Amino acid sequence: MDVGIAMSIGVLLTSPSDVPGSLRRRLIGVSLSALMAVVGTLLAGYAAMNAILFVPVLALLIFSFSMISVYGFRASLISFSGLFAVVLSLAKVPSEISVLEHSLLVGLGGLWYLVFTITLHYLNRRRETEKLLAEVFELTAEYLEIRTRLFSSAGEEQEKLQKELIGVQTDINEKHETLRELVISRRRNFGRSGVVRKKLLIFMELVDILELGMANPVNYIRMQQLFRDRSDKLEAIKKWSIVMAAQLREIALVWKKDVTYRTNPQLEILREDAWQAFRDFEKDANLPQEREALLVYRNLLVFKDKQDRKIKSIERLLREWEGKSEFKIRAKEAEKFITTRDYDLKTLENNLDLKSPIFRHSLRLLVVLVAGFFLGRIFHFQNAYWILLTSLVIMRPGYALTRERFQQRLYGTLIGGGIAVTIVLIVQNTIVYGILAVITLILAFSMIQRNYKTAAAFITLNVVFVYSLIRPDVLEVIQYRVLDTIIGAALAFVGNKFLWPTWEYSGIKNFISESLKANREFLNEISVLYREKGRSATSYRLARKRAFLAIGDLNAAFQRMAQEPRSGEGEMGDVFKMVSLNQEFLSSVASLGTFIRAHSTTTASTHFLNYTRAITENLLAAERSLQEEEVPSKPIVQKEIEEAEIYFSEKFKELTEKRNREKAEGQMEISPELREQLQEVQIITDQLKWLWELSENLKALLSKDILKA
Repeated sequence: MDVGIAMSIGVLLTSPSDVPGSLRRRLIGVSLSALMAVVGTLLAGYAAMNAILFVPVLALLIFSFSMISVYGFRASLISFSGLFAVVLSLAKVPSEISVLEHSLLVGLGGLWYLVFTITLHYLNRRRETEKLLAEVFELTAEYLEIRTRLFSSAGEEQEKLQKELIGVQTDINEKHETLRELVISRRRNFGRSGVVRKKLLIFMELVDILELGMANPVNYIRMQQLFRDRSDKLEAIKKWSIVMAAQLREIALVWKKDVTYRTNPQLEILREDAWQAFRDFEKDANLPQEREALLVYRNLLVFKDKQDRKIKSIERLLREWEGKSEFKIRAKEAEKFITTRDYDLKTLENNLDLKSPIFRHSLRLLVVLVAGFFLGRIFHFQNAYWILLTSLVIMRPGYALTRERFQQRLYGTLIGGGIAVTIVLIVQNTIVYGILAVITLILAFSMIQRNYKTAAAFITLNVVFVYSLIRPDVLEVIQYRVLDTIIGAALAFVGNKFLWPTWEYSGIKNFISESLKANREFLNEISVLYREKGRSATSYRLARKRAFLAIGDLNAAFQRMAQEPRSGEGEMGDVFKMVSLNQEFLSSVASLGTFIRAHSTTTASTHFLNYTRAITENLLAAERSLQEEEVPSKPIVQKEIEEAEIYFSEKFKELTEKRNREKAEGQMEISPELREQLQEVQIITDQLKWLWELSENLKALLSKDILKA
């Protein structure tokens, strides 16, 4: 029994770090978790034998293990394993074996779990990627649906949809990061495996679909103005977009439920309807007043057409693998898309400062857990370690996440306790309790990532049913379980609010700065792409990835900030505007980049370069404002912008007159070359003007010092 309990504790302590990712990272994560479990159990176990030494050792272990979180998400799970081991060492489980033997058996349990998870990985590696792909397809479909609903929204409805969009994009970015790591690392490991290459290709197509969805339309207000009397034209595109989103959901089912993919003939019908709407518009357009609307409409159709082709490309890949010859991404280039992290001592050293959220969290956790330990000792709680365990599980570096966990854990425990009392009063059979203990444990672990409140309820039920097998006083166990949870949750909540609190409001400027920088670099990459025709797509995709991740991090930070009590309505409004401006800026840059990549463009003029340089200067000025640096004024920039606007206006006028001459000569249908040139001038001019306006707004908003702590 001693061996079984110790090994099962080892499995429990090791398992948290087993999250999706490359096999190498999972192996390292699980191995280090097993090591942390052994070290934590051994040191805390021996320290518990000496009342004087125990509290200092407990404090040192809590702080040391907690600081491991500076190395990222997986490191925070390894840190949790060590902290969990220290807390569990307080549980007085009768045992005839020594602390050393118990610790080694905990490590043996961890090794057994490592072997088990490697075996499961090789048996189930295909399903892991496919499940993640299904989730990304569903999220992308949801993203496209929200963007489509934004076509005709206004006021509060538009703001609500934009906030929904922020949440969905954050989820997409998180899934993309994991999926990149999985498909790229597996392609490297399995060489030219057709299945692995196919999944990488599908993922790349999916990222392009997201970019196309983000790219158009960008300025919804302008779209509504242009099509005020032509709303039926937008309806044709909206119907087409909704069916495309539905097809992405259909593809998700292929990965999720392993069903045969069915094409939707409605997709081609709606595509033809949308293009027919354009042809009808072209015939009866009131020129020159509606020329801009006509060009914008055609550009929107071209973008939707590309989305449609991307979906059809995925369909072909689902049906058969032909080893596409144009797929030439090299292993070294592919590896650039995997986000890496520095694991040197310098990172730890840089975070040994009260400015670091992890350092503050480590101090806070130390104080709260030591306080919980003394409370348990002073009031002689039956299972005092439950207080520490509750605080450990609930506490997060930020206030918003801690409050959310506090509420979910409290409600879940009360619900679980209520259900447990009802079952215990009705059924008094240890066999039934044993069966329910197994069922509730499985349900608790399956729900812990999806719905923590429900998971907390099942954890409480499991604890009650396990204790009911070894103790007759089940109702007393429920009473102490609920009481300990309330105390532990209250300690965690109060600690996070009053002990060196980390407010998202004070740290969000770093996320805004990173987003501004990533958007600036993405715009610079597009400027180079426009100048240097035939440039490799890898650097473009890398810049796009960084911009997408940066806006995702900013969106997530804003969502956390929205749950904090410190910010007033005015401040929240300003920050939301800033997040929205960054989002719109990225959409506009993506639109510009997608257009340039999709068309045979002319030579970039010096005016285009001046425009992009001026926009870049504005973003740099906004970044300097965030860092509270002096922003130098550059009046020459305004002059260059005015000259650029005159140039583009004259160019558009020149092309329009050329078209008028064609019509006068009896050529009723516009030549493809002239149409491309007209569209290029109009689209690029519109996007540059919009980017300039957004950059001006960002600079003005950040110069107001709204983010002062």
